[in-house]
Amino acid sequence: MIALIRYAVVLMIALFAPTIAGANHKLVITTNIYPPYVRDDVEESFLPALFEEIGKEMGVTFVLNIQPWKRCEQSVADLEAWGTFPYTRTPERDARFLFSDPIYFAESRFFAYHDPNESKTNQPPETYDQLSDLKPWIIGGIQGYYYEPLFAQTGLNTDYALSERQNFERLVLGRIDLFPAATTVGWHLINQMFPAEVARNFRTLDPPLVANAPLHLMTSKDYPNTETWLVRFNEALQTIHQNGTFARLVEKYGLVMRY
Repeated sequence: MIALIRYAVVLMIALFAPTIAGANHKLVITTNIYPPYVRDDVEESFLPALFEEIGKEMGVTFVLNIQPWKRCEQSVADLEAWGTFPYTRTPERDARFLFSDPIYFAESRFFAYHDPNESKTNQPPETYDQLSDLKPWIIGGIQGYYYEPLFAQTGLNTDYALSERQNFERLVLGRIDLFPAATTVGWHLINQMFPAEVARNFRTLDPPLVANAPLHLMTSKDYPNTETWLVRFNEALQTIHQNGTFARLVEKYGLVMRY
């Protein structure tokens, strides 16, 4: 029954969607607030601006929906949206979805917090050799993120929340000991959320959890004409790099990243 319903959804989209060559085609894209890349002021953010430029090159309009991360992925799986961003490739996701060329590259590290005025002495290390070294500590995380199966396989003591903000607040409150986050995103949020006397008590561990990881647009394998759309998306992304638009947007939004 589920397969029949899924087939019916695909068929209806195929019947009523404009043709690939049609003008003013709209594609729904989902993401979540992810500063500094997607800010609360969504229209004044790097990734939405980048997708607007890519859409111009493709001759389409991207309709951006802000949703919780797990809902973003589910919207793509349910064919309610063509794609979602930014996502890391994993074997589990590769089995279900297609991925664009890298949109940008990011580094992720474990964040820790220690108030020097508190007497707590058992602190996470400054360095670690392998993930299993972190078993003594409570690792915060976000449900649906790429590291969830990795942490489960390693046997880490995890406690998941719904957002980066919640996890940084839990670090300060001592409810978790470590939290992995994209380095740029983490420091941006810390400096935005906390006064300077609190922000300076955060630190990151070496080595990175992920170094220079490519992040992608993720799209369903079942969406009508998805492979054609994805080819056009990648071509437009390449054009954006070649004509200087990507570098201009990076500078405009005050980012430093590898691309």
